[in-house]
Amino acid sequence: MKIKQNDKGRRLDLFLFEFFGGEHTRSQIAKHIKNGAITVNGARVKNGYELNIDDEVQIDIKREPLAAEPEEMPIDIVYEDADLMIINKPRGLVVHTGAGNKNGTLLNGLLALNSYKSGEVERAGIVHRLDKNTAGLMVIAKNAKTQSALSKMFEKHEVKRTYLGIVEGRIENDLTINKKITRDERHRTLFKVSETAGRVAITHIKPIEVFARHTLCEFNLETGRTHQIRVHLKSIGHPLVGDPEYNPNSSIKNLSGQMLEAVKLEFLHPITNEPTKIAIKTTAEFDKTFDIVSGRRT
Repeated sequence: MKIKQNDKGRRLDLFLFEFFGGEHTRSQIAKHIKNGAITVNGARVKNGYELNIDDEVQIDIKREPLAAEPEEMPIDIVYEDADLMIINKPRGLVVHTGAGNKNGTLLNGLLALNSYKSGEVERAGIVHRLDKNTAGLMVIAKNAKTQSALSKMFEKHEVKRTYLGIVEGRIENDLTINKKITRDERHRTLFKVSETAGRVAITHIKPIEVFARHTLCEFNLETGRTHQIRVHLKSIGHPLVGDPEYNPNSSIKNLSGQMLEAVKLEFLHPITNEPTKIAIKTTAEFDKTFDIVSGRRT
């Protein structure tokens, strides 16, 4: 990947830690840099190498065999063809295995599907993520060619993702948040906005319905950073209703997670080049919360 202006001067190891979204620890990244699996402009460098504009970072990390077992679970497939499928992930389902999540993840469930040969693709065809408590659409590759093409499309922002969310307070006009996001040093599982450090993140917000103390919003992402919508909303004082990490004092209690759902995906099919557009309705919990904030239910 080529380094752009916004990442000039950043340490290589910290840049990669955020780039991988926590998939690799800093010690693992340091090991990869030391053994030459990660190079800059074809040469070995140190962890603290300061990135320059147009530096070419090469990553040749061989993925370890998945420490995950196939696990039968219901998966809501809303679209499927020979090359990919689009699923509706429920709120509360973790996407990847990891520390404390060795089973019961979407990855485990995908490995159990016989609708495609999961051994042909990395991580059972997963090319992007949704947070555990965000519900909605995800596209899954069914073969290596499709996975490679989809990964490049996400990297180039060629997949349009539309979310609906219920936020605290009134947002009465369209706005765009362009704030860098970096990991929170005090809470390593969380993120925050930053004026200097971090990766560029751009979120477009369109209010759909404005109520006395809440707003139903539509969100479109130009970038796909971890927790992006949630962090950006907190930064402007309008966190998502029910967000356990970024809005612990939510005005509405006893929700299973943040009221944020990925309701639409639009892209050119990576194999057929046909326009593909999939949309779904919001969940019953989201609808109930909407009724509460709108005054239709108490």
